[in-house]
Amino acid sequence: MPVRSDPHPVVERFARVRETASARYGPDSQAITFLLYEELVSMRTLLARDLGCAPVRSRIAELLPAIQRRFDAAAAPAPPQQCHRTVSVDPTVIEFDRRFFEARYRPALQALGRRAVRLRDRDQALALLTTGASYLYAVDDEGALWVWPQPHRLADVMFGWAPGRPVGEPRVVHPMLVPDRLRVRAAGELVVTGSPEQVFVTANLKSGHFRPPRACAVEARRAVVSALELPSPADVDVFTMPPPTAPPTC
Repeated sequence: MPVRSDPHPVVERFARVRETASARYGPDSQAITFLLYEELVSMRTLLARDLGCAPVRSRIAELLPAIQRRFDAAAAPAPPQQCHRTVSVDPTVIEFDRRFFEARYRPALQALGRRAVRLRDRDQALALLTTGASYLYAVDDEGALWVWPQPHRLADVMFGWAPGRPVGEPRVVHPMLVPDRLRVRAAGELVVTGSPEQVFVTANLKSGHFRPPRACAVEARRAVVSALELPSPADVDVFTMPPPTAPPTC
């Protein structure tokens, strides 16, 4: 008979929390999506410590399609105006409207007094980024990976909260990461987990300003693998978003 492996205690803990949240908010609520996402980050953290842990690997294999199904089912609200356009394919490159950026976001970027940082190697990335925290990222039209060096809790970005932002400080949006050319191959949020010896990255394509299509997941993964010097593309999870309803153009 096959030997049954007992669930990992962290998996059991998340299951209990998820059951409580499901009873309170509903099984299809955003709260459940958040808990599954948080569990995946925790599983990746545990796997970095013990690559041979079968229960953790098994749970990751379950979480990846479960989270993607929820992202696929989520309604993607259209912005008031569509201020981006696809300027090339293979790879897909998306350009944000220059006039809209200069009027709406250039003053905010100047007020912040800082810029996104290009990630060039693993040591630099681990020195800059807090493991387990979420960051805005963009892959520019040349394939370079940029992050805004402000960490957020997963709950902050998942639910749109920003309690850690100083009062009166402008909100950072993805076009502000690439202000010179306003072109990206991918954009979204990423979380780095692990250690210098073993790094995993969990990312998505959630960008209301660029709306990267599913094909951009390849470019996001490629940029992360290159910048963080990862041995395998399988070390990077990338979740895609459904296409939104097309709004009026700028």
